[in-house]
Amino acid sequence: MAKSPAQTPDGFMETLDHPRKAEAQALRDIIRSAAPALVESLKWNAPSYALGADHVLTFNFADRKSVRLIFHCGTRRKETKDAPPIMEDATGLLDWESDIRAVATIRNADDLAHARPLLPGLIGDWISAVAQP
Repeated sequence: MAKSPAQTPDGFMETLDHPRKAEAQALRDIIRSAAPALVESLKWNAPSYALGADHVLTFNFADRKSVRLIFHCGTRRKETKDAPPIMEDATGLLDWESDIRAVATIRNADDLAHARPLLPGLIGDWISAVAQP
C-alpha cells in the first residue's frame, strides 16, 4: 500500500505550519546535497535521516521560534551526559546535550546564512563519527 502524501517527508513539509518552514526546507536541501547516502523518512513526526538502520539527523519543530536539527546516533549507542563529545565541532554550530547528541538551532535567515557554508562539512564529520563502532 502506498503512503499518503502526508506520510512522506515532502508531504509533511507541504503541510507544515511553522514560522521557520523556509529555513527547514533549506536545511533539507543542504543535508541532501551534503550526504546523498542518507535515507530521508519521517521519525518523531519530522524529517529524519538514516545511515543504515540508525537515524543520525532529525528535525525538531517543538519551538515555534526556531527549527532545530538534532545530531544523534540512533538508539544503538549508550548516551552519557557528562562525557566528551564523539567529535570536535570547529563550526560552533552545535550545542552538545551528551556525548552522542547535539543540536544546531536556526532561528532566522541570518542564522541559516551563517550555517549554510559550514553545515556540509559538519554533516560529513558527523557521519564519519557515528559510523565508527
